[in-house]
Amino acid sequence: MMEAPGPFFFLVRDGVVAPELLTPLLARLPPEQYVRTRVRDGEGLDSLRWPVARDAALASALARRFAAPEVASARLEVEAAAGDAPRLRSLMRRAGARYVAAAGGEPALFRQWWRDATADDLALFAEPPWPAPTAAVVLNLCSAYHAAADGLYAFHVHRRLPGPSAEAVVQLFKQALAHKLIDAAGLVDAAVELVSAGESTFARPPSPAARPMIEAIADACAEVCRVTGASRCTVMSETFAIPSPPAAVSFMILAGKRALVVLELPGSPAWTSRIAGLRSRPLSTRVGGSGRFELVLGEGEREEDRAAAAVAALCFFVEASLAAHVAAYPEDEPVFPPVDDAMIGRMFG
Repeated sequence: MMEAPGPFFFLVRDGVVAPELLTPLLARLPPEQYVRTRVRDGEGLDSLRWPVARDAALASALARRFAAPEVASARLEVEAAAGDAPRLRSLMRRAGARYVAAAGGEPALFRQWWRDATADDLALFAEPPWPAPTAAVVLNLCSAYHAAADGLYAFHVHRRLPGPSAEAVVQLFKQALAHKLIDAAGLVDAAVELVSAGESTFARPPSPAARPMIEAIADACAEVCRVTGASRCTVMSETFAIPSPPAAVSFMILAGKRALVVLELPGSPAWTSRIAGLRSRPLSTRVGGSGRFELVLGEGEREEDRAAAAVAALCFFVEASLAAHVAAYPEDEPVFPPVDDAMIGRMFG
């Protein structure tokens, strides 16, 4: 039971998914380790074995199986707001209003459950109600994304329990299962695909000494995704990709002489134009004992520059990490060779 990660903890416990189905998934997961994150002013926690962002991604994969246009629209909204807890709270609250209205509830009941209800939320009760099953799917989808952005609490970590994001995925899966849109094996396959998409690749195996650095860079990419809302952040060259090769390239910048930072982003956010300027001056980063990267905005730096500054700081972090590693372990020079125009041409030409 304790081995089942994320939503599978509940699904195995409740007899919905047979434990033996998880064998290919468990084989790909590292040992459990919890880390502190920046969410809730540094009080948030996350699992390196099954990050809460993976719950959101699995929720999105399940939502894709529903044909209702309302679900498709909600999926695009939550994916664009990924990592932004206040924005996701607003989307979840709105989905809650539609769910209560679809169930025949009154605005007064909704306000009892949602003390921060707005006039716009309450106005939804005057609109034609959504079909109740559709409203439930959208609410669970929004809940999974919001809970992932909120992170794990000490309560969950102390008891080694998945967070609310996993519980929302369970409800989504049960809805998809009831509509014969997926079965237990299909859910495991989707989870394996998500885990595989996060695995680093190398043209030549690095030395064992590189493992802590690789894990630190992968953690840093995850942190940048949380800050920027990017669906993927990859540090890469022709010979490696950490944590995984991108499916598409929305933004790319050199991170020193040995790597590129590549982002997959929804739309074309204006803040990307400020990355190069921030890259040209030092930024403060903090690295804890676990090798975690964290951006620290200095005095006079604007909160609206946090996303751009996070990418710029990641570039500094990667440049320093790779330079120090290759200097200490020259046998890894072929694993992390210098990037030149010819290499970029081969990669993206």
